[in-house]
Formats: sequence, C-alpha cells, structure tokens
Amino acid sequence: MAGTAKGIVESVEEVQLDGLVALKIIKHCQEEGSSTELVNGFLVGLVVGKTLEITNCFPLPKDLDDTQDRADDYQVNILKKLRAINLDYHQVGWYQSTYLGSHTSKEFLENQVKYQQAIEESVVVIYDPLQSTQGSLSLKAFRLTKDILAMIQRGDPFTPESVLGAGMTHSKLLIEIPVALKASRLENALLCELDAQDMGSEKMEFLGLSATQLLEKNLQLLMDSVDNLQQETYRLLGYEKNVSKQLQQKQQFIQRRKEENARRAQRGESQLSISDDVIEQELNLKPVQAPPRLDALLIGEHVDSKCRQITEVAAETFAKLYLSEGLQQK
Repeated sequence: MAGTAKGIVESVEEVQLDGLVALKIIKHCQEEGSSTELVNGFLVGLVVGKTLEITNCFPLPKDLDDTQDRADDYQVNILKKLRAINLDYHQVGWYQSTYLGSHTSKEFLENQVKYQQAIEESVVVIYDPLQSTQGSLSLKAFRLTKDILAMIQRGDPFTPESVLGAGMTHSKLLIEIPVALKASRLENALLCELDAQDMGSEKMEFLGLSATQLLEKNLQLLMDSVDNLQQETYRLLGYEKNVSKQLQQKQQFIQRRKEENARRAQRGESQLSISDDVIEQELNLKPVQAPPRLDALLIGEHVDSKCRQITEVAAETFAKLYLSEGLQQK
C-alpha cells in the first residue's frame, strides 16, 4: 500500500467525494458486478483538516482480486504513474459494492484492518447498486472504531469473557462518516444544460409508490440474519451450560474432598490435595472451547443495518403516499 497520505489525522469527520469518482464506482459495478459478485477498487486523494477528499479511484480487475501479491503490484504501478503525471497519488482507502448492505463479513473486516493499520485515515466507501435503482444514491463511508481495532491488533480471540470485558457490542464495530458529493463548475453547467433540454417521450417514475420488491428482499435478508444470530446464541448457551456443569462437578468434588480430609485429620493421616490440577485429573475434565463472538458481532451489525434500511424505505414510501394523496385531493 505504497503512496499513503502523509501526516497523522486524529479523526476524519467528513468524506468529500468527487463526482467523477462516484461515476467511476457506479460504472465499475454496472460493468463487472452483480447481485452475487462484488467488485472493489482503491481510492486516492488527500486530507484537508478533518475532511478526506477523494479525487480519484481505480478498479481492481477480477483476475487480480484473489491474488494479494499481484493486486499490491497493480496498485503500486498505478500510484507510480499518477505521481509521474503530477496527480494525487496518496492512497486513502478502498471501495466495494454490496447487495442491500450485506457487506459486513470477516473478509471485509480484515481488509479494513489492513488499510487502517497502514493508512491511519483510510475509509471504505460502500456502493449499493440495487438500492440506488430505487431513486436514492447509496454511497456510504465507514471506518473501524478504535475499540475493535485495538482488540484485533492485540490478537484478541473474541471469547465471551473478553468481549464482555471490553464492552464490545455490534454498534461499536463501524463508524459511518458523512459523504458529500463535490462537482466542479463545468459539471454543474453540464447538469443545468441537460436539465433544460427536452427529454422527449422518456418518462421517469419519480413518485413510484411501489417498494414491495425492495422491502421483500430486505426482510428476507433480515430473517436469514436473525436465524444466523439465533444459531450463534445457541452456541453461547451450550458453552455456558457446559461451563456451569463443570463448575458444579468441581464444587461437589471439593465438598467430598473436604469431608474426606476432615475424617483423615481425625485419624491423623495426611491431607488430600484439592488444587485445580488434581480436580481436573480426578474428574477427567476437558477444557470447554469458548465459541468466538466475532461472528455474532458481525451478524448483529447486519441485523441492525437491515432494520435501518427497512425503516428508511418505509419512511420514503409513506412520504410518497401522503404526497400523492394530497395531489389527488387537489
């Protein structure tokens, strides 16, 4: 990840995305992406105060996506060429397409960890093509929180005890950074000219009231995530049940050993040990494997994201419904 932005940034409060960058991301997703195949690329720009300005982006070809060394070489070559022609060449993050917000995964988390470790101010820009087709451009920027980054850097196993001790919840995984689109004066002039032109017979359903398909897909993904979260809960309950069972066995053994030691003391015999090693050896207890809770945190974030998306879609639909009702009354 050569060509990182210089300087140390305490926090990025806003992401300013150039209009051309947004169009290149959308074009890349339309040409190579689908509902099952996600595309990604890297972002270049610079930091101005607490604003991260993204001025360019480049797609990562599919044939390089699965080979990390070749992908790194490709990025380095692109950045060298940008520097040679005196353009912004500092890498400030990466972008990825998603399907209705289903981007939270271990692979996504590992990639962002690598970027934030190498580039402190890096962000990931998520583009949802399916949601954008409903009339609302879905471009969001995220960063990992300091809490989750610290846990991953120290190699935390994400056991129930460590997660509880760190106070980690699904809401502390990601920070959403506001995204602002920037257009040059020439781009604004072109948009005004296109807006003034007669579109002819082409009709656009800006007030389409039907959002059934989008709601159905979001609800289906939400149900799948809830099922996965329930399975993680069953694993945790099974772990707690086994730990409680072993603890009860140890307490019963200690009680019996104390009674035996009391009788041996009356007879003047030596006391029997009640150390943890002796207890585990006598009872033939095996350590209970704690289920990692990272998957549960990611699924919880996915469930929360789905709920927010359903709320947004429902709110937009109700707004259109009330607006159309007012127009019909007039």
